[in-house]
Amino acid sequence: MDSICPQCLVRNAQKQSSADADLAATQEHLGSSRARFDVPSAEQLDALLPGIQVAELIGHGGMGAVYRGRQINLDRDVAIKILPREIQSSGQLGERFQREAQTLAKLHHPNIVSVFDFGNIEGLYYFVMEYVDGVTLRETIQSGSVTPDAALKMIPVICDALQFAHSLGVVHRDIKPENILIDHRGQIKIADFGLAKLVHRDEDAAEQLELTGTQQVMGTAKYMAPEQMTTSKTVDHRADIYSLGVVFYELLTGETPIGWFQPPSKKVAVDVRLDEVVLRTLESEPERRYQQVSEVKTAIENLSSSTPFGATLDNASKSKNGGFGSVQLHKLLDVTESHYRWLHSLSTIFGLGVLPVLGFVLYRTISPIVGWAVLVAAIATVVYSIRIKRHQVFDAEYKGHTIRLDNSGTFAEKLYLDDGLVRTGGFGSKMEFRFPIKAGEGTGDEIIVWLDAGFSTIRCRIEVESKPA
Repeated sequence: MDSICPQCLVRNAQKQSSADADLAATQEHLGSSRARFDVPSAEQLDALLPGIQVAELIGHGGMGAVYRGRQINLDRDVAIKILPREIQSSGQLGERFQREAQTLAKLHHPNIVSVFDFGNIEGLYYFVMEYVDGVTLRETIQSGSVTPDAALKMIPVICDALQFAHSLGVVHRDIKPENILIDHRGQIKIADFGLAKLVHRDEDAAEQLELTGTQQVMGTAKYMAPEQMTTSKTVDHRADIYSLGVVFYELLTGETPIGWFQPPSKKVAVDVRLDEVVLRTLESEPERRYQQVSEVKTAIENLSSSTPFGATLDNASKSKNGGFGSVQLHKLLDVTESHYRWLHSLSTIFGLGVLPVLGFVLYRTISPIVGWAVLVAAIATVVYSIRIKRHQVFDAEYKGHTIRLDNSGTFAEKLYLDDGLVRTGGFGSKMEFRFPIKAGEGTGDEIIVWLDAGFSTIRCRIEVESKPA
């Protein structure tokens, strides 16, 4: 794979970074600067590590500290990363560290930062890694050097590295611009493979590590897959695909896809067919994403081979001329609500089941007054359940129209287009509505509304299948 032009990316990024900004970016790359642990000086670490001359501390954060050094016997520059001493509170860290480090050392790939050595000296766990003399992708983005064409060259390279790691059973868990490096030759390198897992949770322990500092590192929530927010046990390689999608979106648009966001082609002049690729990587449910990161690379290469990305058109031109003639899927809304759903479910159970039964029992066994009081409480609980359901209304905008799914009724869901009722649903946990819409230059576009109502969560997804005129 051809490397990315270093003159266009690395040098521009360096011009935009002062010494203080470099340090801040490095600290962000390592973790939150608010994370605190006792960081040894370069001189102190130099005295501990035989065969390595430690030159300077590059940066530190919740994931540890990184130093630049030189491996004397091999006469090469290296990076030394030490882990926070706080994680030593895990009784089985030594065995886990050995196992994870051996796995990381097997990741021999031109686009992955190599691990040369690892060990534990006086209770200090460390890695000796390849030193990348360059900048982070974060600095490159901030410099304004990344064009859509450059982004479309970067992503397949990152896909190759991730696919290689995934094939060995290694999940990164923390893909973000700070962990993607570009050296002076323009070569892309992914850093910190598996360190999030190593630092943040013990697979063998019954409970997770409660480390304030390191949990702040995991707080780069805008790059984390939804399943990483809830549990670590079910996270697999598809979490990396989601994070890659966030990076992809940011490379194309300069923004991260938070909340309600527009497809990339609505933000910048890129091929509208890229929207489907990016949005599929950003699916909330792992089953709806690409299942292998190699599929992302293939999708990009297939588009690239059929139409040069440099000859992109704006959406209006494509729509008017029927440029690509294929249906495009755009995500308008994808939200999951749990707070009010949980309250509604509990109040319904208590109001219609638990309290009436309890009231009847108390009426017969203790006192009619007590029984009637509990019955009144049951009625009040049902009223509260009905009121709390009013929060289950979802809106999205498309070409000047408002699509609304109203789930606030007792049973039937109602779907509105602007102020007109389009369809009434029924009682059920999962359902999908489809209806055509004509607006602006789109003809025959189809709105898809999908609802999944569970006991503790309710998810609403609104998409549009747009077709050229």
